[in-house]
Amino acid sequence: MEKVWNSDELLPKKIKSIMKITLLFLILGILHVSADTYAQKAQVTVEVKNGTFYDVVSEIEKQTEFMFFYKSEDIDNSKQVDIQVKNRQVTDVLNELLKNTNLTYRISGKHITILKKDAVQQQKKKISGIVTDPDGIPVIGANVVIKGTTVGTVTDLDGKFSLDAANNDILSFSYIGYAEQEIEVGNRTLFNVKLAEDYKALEEVVVVGYGTMLKRNLSTSVGSVDSEKLLERPNATNVFQGLAGKVAGVNINASSSGVGGATRVVMRGTKSISSDNNALYVIDGVPIFNTNKGDTNGQYSAQPRGEGISDINPEDIESMSVLSGPAAAALYGSNAASGVILITTKKGKEGKARIIISNNSTFSNPFIMPEFQNSYINRAGSFASWGDKASSLFGTYEPKDFFNTGTNIQNNVSLSVGNEKNQTYLSVGTTNATGIIQNSKYDRYNFTFRNTTKFLKDKMTLDVGFSYIIQEDLNLMAQGEYFNPLPAVYLFPRGENFEAVRMYKTYDTTRKIDVQNWGWGDPGYSMKNNPYWVANEMNHGMKKQRYMANASLKYEILDWLDVTGRVRIDNATNDYSDKRNASTDLYFTNSSIYGFYKYYKADDRQAYADVMANINKRFGDLSLSANIGGSFTQTYYDERGFQGGLKDMSNVFSLYNMTTTLDKDTYPIESGYKQRTNSIFASAEIGWKSMLYMTLTGRNDWDSALINTEQSSFFYPSIGLSGVISEMVKLPKAITYLKVRGSFASVGAPIPKNLSSNKTYEWDPATSQWKLQTYRPLPKLYPERTNSWEAGLNAKFFNNSLSLEVTWYKANTRKQTFQVPLSGTAVYATMYAQSGNIENKGMEFSLGYNKSWGDFSWNSNLTFSFNKNKIVELLDDAVDDEGNHYSLSEIDKGGIGSAKVILRKGGSMGDMYVTNRLKRDNEGNVYIDKASQNVKKEDIKNSDEFIHIGSVLPKSNLGFRNDFSYKGISLGFMLAARFGGIVISPTQAVMDQFGVSKVTALARDNEGVPVNNGKVDPQTYYTEVGGISGLMSNYVYSATNVRLQELSVGYSLPAKWFNNKCNLSLSITGHNLWMIYNKAPFDPEATASTGTYYQGVDYFMQPSLRSWGFNVKIQF
Repeated sequence: MEKVWNSDELLPKKIKSIMKITLLFLILGILHVSADTYAQKAQVTVEVKNGTFYDVVSEIEKQTEFMFFYKSEDIDNSKQVDIQVKNRQVTDVLNELLKNTNLTYRISGKHITILKKDAVQQQKKKISGIVTDPDGIPVIGANVVIKGTTVGTVTDLDGKFSLDAANNDILSFSYIGYAEQEIEVGNRTLFNVKLAEDYKALEEVVVVGYGTMLKRNLSTSVGSVDSEKLLERPNATNVFQGLAGKVAGVNINASSSGVGGATRVVMRGTKSISSDNNALYVIDGVPIFNTNKGDTNGQYSAQPRGEGISDINPEDIESMSVLSGPAAAALYGSNAASGVILITTKKGKEGKARIIISNNSTFSNPFIMPEFQNSYINRAGSFASWGDKASSLFGTYEPKDFFNTGTNIQNNVSLSVGNEKNQTYLSVGTTNATGIIQNSKYDRYNFTFRNTTKFLKDKMTLDVGFSYIIQEDLNLMAQGEYFNPLPAVYLFPRGENFEAVRMYKTYDTTRKIDVQNWGWGDPGYSMKNNPYWVANEMNHGMKKQRYMANASLKYEILDWLDVTGRVRIDNATNDYSDKRNASTDLYFTNSSIYGFYKYYKADDRQAYADVMANINKRFGDLSLSANIGGSFTQTYYDERGFQGGLKDMSNVFSLYNMTTTLDKDTYPIESGYKQRTNSIFASAEIGWKSMLYMTLTGRNDWDSALINTEQSSFFYPSIGLSGVISEMVKLPKAITYLKVRGSFASVGAPIPKNLSSNKTYEWDPATSQWKLQTYRPLPKLYPERTNSWEAGLNAKFFNNSLSLEVTWYKANTRKQTFQVPLSGTAVYATMYAQSGNIENKGMEFSLGYNKSWGDFSWNSNLTFSFNKNKIVELLDDAVDDEGNHYSLSEIDKGGIGSAKVILRKGGSMGDMYVTNRLKRDNEGNVYIDKASQNVKKEDIKNSDEFIHIGSVLPKSNLGFRNDFSYKGISLGFMLAARFGGIVISPTQAVMDQFGVSKVTALARDNEGVPVNNGKVDPQTYYTEVGGISGLMSNYVYSATNVRLQELSVGYSLPAKWFNNKCNLSLSITGHNLWMIYNKAPFDPEATASTGTYYQGVDYFMQPSLRSWGFNVKIQF
């Protein structure tokens, strides 16, 4: 039997049901109920005598916001009506008006429908069904209402519903974040309804600043990516690599060190000469100091390590927001000048317990490798392959066979459970990965707990979380000659037996230890050890234990005012060891025959606390969203250990078995810092009629890095304006939404750590002595300052199916801090000066399309961005406190071989120069030495004449993502492209020198290298121009490349197959499956370093990876 609720019954029952779902649902439910109860609140005075039905209805419409709907033929307007009431409810008037008639009414919102009673009193029947989301997961608390009535229900914990309805009734299904569906009952009694995502609603709220804001209100560019898109990239132990190509204006490069390596994230260009240009990470509103150890450079640099942010379990991430505009990031402090990545982690959800078990298994192989030759072998006793054209007696040698298939197995179990008062989230995750170079691995174990509780009549909310991470990496290797097996692998002579090299150790019966088997001595390029010995017996790695604890307490003073306090502690203990076994070449053991040992323990700690008041209130047409607060941040790092050769016993890696006589390779390790920042901040967003918005922010930092300087604090503001044109004027029907926006921000950053310290001496391992500072006492120093302008528009077309976002920006970073060399007669070698102006300007475009046709949907997104980086000023006629004038025409940031990164006024932060060239005769022809019949290279003495070979910075980037779905089947792919810029390959240069490259084989086949009008012998030519000290201008390549970056195919099995007890989804994913266009001998997107300058350089760099894998996820 149908139950028709009156308004008095409806309000408490709806609120009771909705509070079991979510707080947001409660708010919307109250708004819905308020519309339905308008009839009780609206009162009218009607004085109609000898009138008609129309007279009464007209009077009600005049005095209220109600509109009436009826069929004229149903109304007997000839009947006289007498109604005289004063300050009575509309329902009372309607009951009196329709008394003793065959008419009744229905109220829906502010619409009143008059209809015949027989149309209402049709035969009812029991109907039932289940409501699910696009993945087939039951939707709890979905509204199921008979359209035009107040009759309805909500789905239970299994997504099921039942109610009585007539055949001609229309059912309305709705839930937050999903498009409303309407279905006529007809002859059906069972309904299985799958809701489609409402992309307009989903995009409305984004995380930004110290809370969430409506995206329509923002005056700056904000990109967002949900966790499902991030997890689609296989083999990514660092989830942030999954952002590549998905957000305009963000350049992401994973370290070539492989599994466990760091990631370089740069937004809108490199800005600072001396500071880090990587983005700031913020987890649940708290800035995280990310210890990034991925920096490496040069021929002999140490191998890099990972970074702190990679400890995060990808399965614990709900979503990410990318704040590339400084105006959006300004509230987060000085580290936000390079952009912010906001990470929102998962919480427990209301409803029955949800258990999710997932496995992601991926397999990797080298993607792009140099082209080798096997047609020419070596001469007897020679390591270089400049012998005859012949087949090797030992078969074809393929360097690619040295690499293993890398694996990455990720398992995760999570539990989410809760009610309207208390929600809990638990997860356990494991990551076990092995690299493509044997004996390299990365293991991580994550344990996460989070609980959210409401009490004091829901006015107070306590949110606590705890994460514990155990992590270990072994033998990360990016590039260079040291601790890198690849030089020997790539250059191995083509006529020799590599199988003998695989037997890299033998047992020494005299010493009773395994010793190295390497019969080639020192062929150059630090190839003093067997490559398998390097991989297996020269082990270096880190063991880490880390815990992160956080708590947030929020008290709602009024419905528009709350106070929140937060605290977070993040402590990590790192144990690093470097163990080189006995019989390692003595160069790497400090001449000890027993081996070498390096050990240190590092404590990495961060403490953060803040308190703030938040306001959200409307004043008529005006709205105000504001906060004001203060924060405290302290970072602490302490590293202590020792390194040196072993003594007495082989391979006993103990501090008691180490040489204690200090020299350049034997010395204690001691370093660290403590930095503290106290801040106050405020922001306000003022809106008018939901069409005009102004955002203001301000922050002042007191940073300990500025101690002992004249300016110990710095203030930086921002202002943003946005206008929703579609709310102001009537636009063509095709334009659903249009907004224009603009903003300005000024963000400060302190000078480098420890620079202003009173400690003016340091230990010099090279001399085993203390040395005084070599720089002049500091002058007046100021914080580095980045001023940014941004303008853009956001538009949606064709009922939100097509979206467009365009952003223009310009940023200038001034008061750069760098060292200036002083004259040889000065007391100090250098001085610190502040000047410089680095400009970045460009545009970002994002075009999206989302459309559904029944069960089929297509979502497409195209991102494109370009950035122009320019050094406007270095140091032009700076005057110190004593009146001395200084200028700096260039800054040499180093490089490799004859290639250097040099910063010059008018150039860019990625400009690369070469310091040598081919010698030429008086007529401009390449000089040929008569004695050797070979070319000659010559060094360029004057730096002003160094040859500019290009910039390693890209001119533009493009990403094109498409996702298709049909009845549980999904297909997605992503194309990525980089345009412009150059890369160099010293690897290719050395391969040419040793005669193992395909180029040298072709030259020999052609009987020489064409020079002028003749030919030069290939061996003599490549011996001169090849190699690390060779003619690096010959090894410059375009960095433009286009690739199929991601491909995924998935299937969500119907829940009914499992009696709606669980949901199972399967997917296959691939990464770097096809390089469509590339002219370089390596992957131009690979980087050996996550620092600022050593980019676009391949020096025996570990190749990038092609990966494929599968994912299984089951939810109960």
